[in-house]
Amino acid sequence: MSAWMRTAAAAFVLLLGMGSAVYAELLPADARTNQRISIFRNVSGSTQTSKTAYILQDGATDTNVLVARATGGGESSLGLDVTTTTTADVGTFIGCQLDDSCLDDALCRVVTWGPALCRWAGATDNTNTRMATVGTTTVAGQLGSGTLAGLVMSLTLTSVEDTVGTNVGEVNATQDNEVRWIWVSPDNN
Repeated sequence: MSAWMRTAAAAFVLLLGMGSAVYAELLPADARTNQRISIFRNVSGSTQTSKTAYILQDGATDTNVLVARATGGGESSLGLDVTTTTTADVGTFIGCQLDDSCLDDALCRVVTWGPALCRWAGATDNTNTRMATVGTTTVAGQLGSGTLAGLVMSLTLTSVEDTVGTNVGEVNATQDNEVRWIWVSPDNN
């Protein structure tokens, strides 16, 4: 084999190797590639923690919401404000909080469609059936068995180790304020 052919063959092998390296660097699909995230203002009256479930705020029920003014601008923040609810299966469910915490009257990111970690009312309104419909519950900021919020994608997530020392991952719910993957789909659309 001539020197030129050896060089060409080596270059070809190098190019094949580079193609594989580029392919190996592609990221696998993760939750963020399928999430729709929007920014809302928390008007619940308190600081909320990550994974809190929110509904749209009715401007008539919160004095912090600027619906209109008699003089000047007449601005409205209605539609940008969210709060928690203690009513089951509310049709104004919007999504679950992405940020670690969100102060009252502060802006926070909310997953409004797609996979999201959400707080789960395991003692109050539980289901241990994957792909069951879920809704808001009587426990503020938590989802549970019901309708109008989406689908259960996982059982309750846990970091408790089993007897072999490995992470269990999912367990049946036993208490409120647990965490589950939910496919957020307000009004199940």
